[in-house]
Amino acid sequence: MRRTLASVSTVRECEGSSTVLSNVNHVQLSGTLIERTALRYTPAGIAVIEAQLQHLSQTVEAGMGRRLAFAFGAIALGGIAKELAEVNLGSDLALSGFLAPRSRRSTRLLVHVLEFRRPAAPATASADRND
Repeated sequence: MRRTLASVSTVRECEGSSTVLSNVNHVQLSGTLIERTALRYTPAGIAVIEAQLQHLSQTVEAGMGRRLAFAFGAIALGGIAKELAEVNLGSDLALSGFLAPRSRRSTRLLVHVLEFRRPAAPATASADRND
């Protein structure tokens, strides 16, 4: 039986007002590009690049503040891989994709990048100058 994309993101009502997402695998993370492999091509001619990013943020868990700092691996294929190959190390990126093993034989999870962007730099206040 083939699953359609519609079945991947279904939402079910569960115990009143709470909802449970079933079959959803979507990741959005920000991070600084700290390492990247050289762009390579599969035997089928598909561009591939792997990268490491450093994530830093703060969140609230169980009512307590928590600082998050971790590195994570990512992989991109096709046109996204070619675009990522042009990004300078140290660049801040916002990634969107899904979690999956690096390959069929691997158990190590990577973020498989479907799209990325460079977040806009925060606006800086200009000082009033008297010339």
